[in-house]
Amino acid sequence: MKYSEFLRENYDKLLKIFNCMSVGVWITDAEGIVLMVNNESMRTGGLGREDIIGKSMQELIDIGYIMESCSLQAIASGKKESIIEELGEGGFCLSTSIPLFDGEKLDMTVCIEQDISDVVNLKNALQNQKDIAAKFKEQLYNANIDVDQKDDEFVANSYKMIRVKETAQQIGSLDATVIILGESGTGKENVADLVYKSSQRADKAFVKVNCAAIPESLIEAELFGYEGGAFTGAKSEGARGMFEEADGGTLFLDEIGELPLLMQSKLLRVLENGEIRRVGANESKKVDVRIITATNRNLKKEVEAGRFRDDLYYRLMVLPISIPPLRERKDDILPLANTFLAKFNKKHHLNKELTESAVNELTAHNWPGNVRELRNMLERLVIGGEGNKISGFQVKLCIMGAQSGVESVSNLYTGNATLQEMMYNYEKKIILEAVEMSSTMTEAGERLGVSKSTISRKLKSYSVPK
Repeated sequence: MKYSEFLRENYDKLLKIFNCMSVGVWITDAEGIVLMVNNESMRTGGLGREDIIGKSMQELIDIGYIMESCSLQAIASGKKESIIEELGEGGFCLSTSIPLFDGEKLDMTVCIEQDISDVVNLKNALQNQKDIAAKFKEQLYNANIDVDQKDDEFVANSYKMIRVKETAQQIGSLDATVIILGESGTGKENVADLVYKSSQRADKAFVKVNCAAIPESLIEAELFGYEGGAFTGAKSEGARGMFEEADGGTLFLDEIGELPLLMQSKLLRVLENGEIRRVGANESKKVDVRIITATNRNLKKEVEAGRFRDDLYYRLMVLPISIPPLRERKDDILPLANTFLAKFNKKHHLNKELTESAVNELTAHNWPGNVRELRNMLERLVIGGEGNKISGFQVKLCIMGAQSGVESVSNLYTGNATLQEMMYNYEKKIILEAVEMSSTMTEAGERLGVSKSTISRKLKSYSVPK
């Protein structure tokens, strides 16, 4: 007699036996259709036995009731398969599926689910002890390093950033022009600060200018100043420009690649002879200014395209500092995250902590926005959810929201969207916000008055990573 035939003929008695067990039991046929599930496996999930019996394991995955099935894996491989699943209510489950054959033909699979939360918790407790020991070791190390390594604004834990820091400090002592290169959000301004603090002009003025933020029509007056009556709206007494404000000190020109060609030639003159001329003035004026520049553009390509002067390019490239993107210095992610976490906890009078799963998600992300993206995400995680633990699932939702650009309710109507599309976007926004505020999908479902399986199904339709 086949196993499946024996099961059908003795279904009630076998279910009664399995219901006495403290482990979960799932039985499927050779196609992955659920034949039996005991009470222990029904304790969580949100669906009744009548909703599960007769459905395929793939259907249960598709509706978000389960994330994966070792029964399907056992059917595919024809041998024993095991997986570890994280439960929505917290904890961990070890699922093991064993295929049963009638001769050489697969007849059914039996899957046993065991709660291994205590084992995982013990492993985590041991890891916490290791982390505490590592923290004490780090504190002893920090006690012997110079104070500026502890500067909140400059975190250098990776080899690449330690080299950047050392280079910035060495170059800082040289009174020459510096250019800082790196993608947007890598921390070019922080490196400029370090160069300034390491220089002989550290007790003098440090003036910062974002070249991309000043309209082209005003940038000359902003940089070099103007004489009274030089143009309509000008002050009668004239005004000092940024170069005069920085005289004797340092001028930081951020986004130098955005500077118009005409201004590039005037900047070149300052670099070559230390002279500026106010707008409307007849004579030049000497200034003693050290210039630090920064850009996220490839200036070599800008020169080839005719958008940047080659003579200025070579004049700026005397002492370059290149900052690697955050994805190339993973060792800096956690120290930066902890720095921002402490800062935002203090700012908002909170006491949030990163869980191990949150740390794993942060270090796995590619960070196209670099340190700026990490900082913004940490602030959102600190103020956006409840409780003191930031979970890996919350990090995933935060990353997904940033990538998809979920709109605010007031911006849902664009004039060409259908009512169905607007309702979909509105529902999506509500569910994503509820999940981000919750530590589990079960909690999110309780907030919205729906089952965990409904939340799972909706998230799957939004292509949210589980």
